[in-house]
Amino acid sequence: MSVIKGYTIQGILAKGGMATIYIAQQESLKRQVALKILNPKLDTIILDHFLDESRIIASLKHPNIIPVYDVGRVGIHFYHAMEYLEGGDLEARISQHQIDTHTALEIILELSEALYLVHSKGIIHGDIKPANIVFRSDDCPVLTDFGISKRTDSLNSNDNPEEIMTSPSYASPELIQGHSFDHRTDIYSLGIMLYEMLVGEKPYKGETKIEMIANSIQEPVPELPADLKPLQPLIDHMLAKDPEERIADGRMISRYIKKYLRDHPRVTQSAQKLVDDSSFSSDVVIEYESEKQPAFKAASSKALVPLLIVLFSVAVAASLWYFII
Repeated sequence: MSVIKGYTIQGILAKGGMATIYIAQQESLKRQVALKILNPKLDTIILDHFLDESRIIASLKHPNIIPVYDVGRVGIHFYHAMEYLEGGDLEARISQHQIDTHTALEIILELSEALYLVHSKGIIHGDIKPANIVFRSDDCPVLTDFGISKRTDSLNSNDNPEEIMTSPSYASPELIQGHSFDHRTDIYSLGIMLYEMLVGEKPYKGETKIEMIANSIQEPVPELPADLKPLQPLIDHMLAKDPEERIADGRMISRYIKKYLRDHPRVTQSAQKLVDDSSFSSDVVIEYESEKQPAFKAASSKALVPLLIVLFSVAVAASLWYFII
């Protein structure tokens, strides 16, 4: 099957209302790529916007941003070709409880630095969520799906949040309510994702989507478990309801996380095994001798008892020998 000239489609990777992503062979370079083809029934404005933003994203060079190899239009089909990532997405890893605290922080650290570059170019991603974070085979997280991104110089107060088509579970309060927004809406979404990885569930819940959205607007930022309290200030400032109180850029997030990781180094599995090993008594004390300590030490009282007995025996024997002589 070949819809786009130069590519041979091999299968479907994902399908949604806006687009279908295929795994395909790029014939000119004989490599596998992810080929995203937009639904031709979408509004023409959205289709043109997709091409415009795809070209901008293709210009971004960062290890945690999806490389775009090719952008174009063939007839009614708008497309771009991207790196094919084999490591699955973050949504699947969260659902399988595969993420510990340090891994979660390392993922957010890398993504926050990638977002800093995106925002510095005047681009808002607009749909930060676990399904849009895909991993390479070496577990490097990659920010993908810029299909609904916006440029800050094109934003206006008349933007309809329903037209943004973001995911409500991760959308900022200002975006949900149709207020003006900027790149800090991405920071909020990143904070929701961090909380979800740390705790294992989203910070705001509800019986219905509407209730969940209402809770995300009205309820305060939830408290982290006691063992994660040092990260509470970071969560509070990423999930601040008022954008003016939110962390301004990704560099601030990465600096906070780097400091936390320095202060809380990861315990390796081998070290943890030693700590957990039941063969060790809890009152074991490892003693060492100081370099300044004298070479000869006074013997302990317990050590002196046998010695005194021996000396006493020798003395008695010597006395008897004296009187016998």
